Amino acid sequence: MNFPKLLFIILACFLAACNHSSSFDREVWIDNPDMEDTSNPRAWMVQDVMKNHLKSGMSRKAVLDLLGKPYHEGIERRLSKNTALPDSISFENDENLKPENSDKAMDAINNFYRLYANPVMIIRYPVGWSTIDPNFLIIKLNDKRQVEEYWVEQS
Repeated sequence: MNFPKLLFIILACFLAACNHSSSFDREVWIDNPDMEDTSNPRAWMVQDVMKNHLKSGMSRKAVLDLLGKPYHEGIERRLSKNTALPDSISFENDENLKPENSDKAMDAINNFYRLYANPVMIIRYPVGWSTIDPNFLIIKLNDKRQVEEYWVEQS
C-alpha cells in the first residue's frame, strides 16, 4: 500500500472516531449524566435539544420524560432576564478586581441579589465544559411547573 493511501485511511478512521452527532439521542443523553465528564456527548446535543425538543409550556413531567433525572432541581434566587448588575459593583469593573476592593464589591453584589433576585424553580442538566468550568442546561419553570425558558450557562 502506498503512503498517501495509508495516510488517507488513517485520517478517515481518525475523523470517524472523533465524529459527534449533534442530533439529540435520548439514550446517549440519559447514559451520560456525569458533570465531571469534560467530553460529555451532551455538549454536542444541547443545541438540538433547545431548538427542537424543549418548548415553552412543556410540563415538568414531559421534561423529565425527555431528559431523565436532572443533576439538580430546586428553588434558586435569580435576577430577572432584564436586570443586570450595575457597572459600579460588577467584576467587569477593573477597580473591583483589585484585591483591596474585591471584598467590598462582593458584599455589594450579594446585597444587590438580596434586593432584586426572585426565587424561581430551576432544573439543571450538565452538558460538558468550557475552559475550566462546567456548563449546564438550565430550565426555568413557572408557577404551574411548566417550562418558561431555557438556556446554557457556565457554572
